[in-house]
Amino acid sequence: MSALAHRDLESVPRAVSSFDELETARLRLRMFAPTDAFEFSAITCDPEVMRYIGEGRPISVHETVANIDTIINAFRRRGFGRWAVVHQDSGRLIGYCGLSAGTPSAGVELAYMLARPFWGQGLATEAARACLRYGFEALRLSSISAITRPSNRRSRRVMEHLGMKFLCEEIYLRYDCVHYSIDRNDFPLDDSTYILHASRAHDAAA
Repeated sequence: MSALAHRDLESVPRAVSSFDELETARLRLRMFAPTDAFEFSAITCDPEVMRYIGEGRPISVHETVANIDTIINAFRRRGFGRWAVVHQDSGRLIGYCGLSAGTPSAGVELAYMLARPFWGQGLATEAARACLRYGFEALRLSSISAITRPSNRRSRRVMEHLGMKFLCEEIYLRYDCVHYSIDRNDFPLDDSTYILHASRAHDAAA
């Protein structure tokens, strides 16, 4: 699986200046912009949100700005990445969801994070399902991984609701983690809303 996933990374677009966006029943997944930093930092300063992300601590506005720059630049290099998740009814930026390039053993990895007021509403699963569909249909990936800490039961339930299968426990980027994965042929299509807005130009500054 790891060698095939690594070949997937080599086959996706590179160095692009326009980007696909997604829409679901309740969410819009769009490119981040530098102007999102203030709103996004209200999420990344929450200790509960950040408990299982990175070093497991809240991050500063300065660090949030740097993270957004990293997300935008990764999108430009690879043609895919983590989208900003916008709640359609309120217009609020509520987190991120998308696909990132993990280690060679993990391949392309599903990543998501939502603001705490939006937990428990099925929104992470809704966004993540759209991202998996995009990965399999638009990027033609053969498999997608998801990795979290063993005690992050909330995130593990999202992975399981998506049909992802537990593979193993492993050390990932210095942390004890659990590794889930799903193959393209095992991804269950349903009637949930999924709208692809293809190749929208974006003028976010790096």
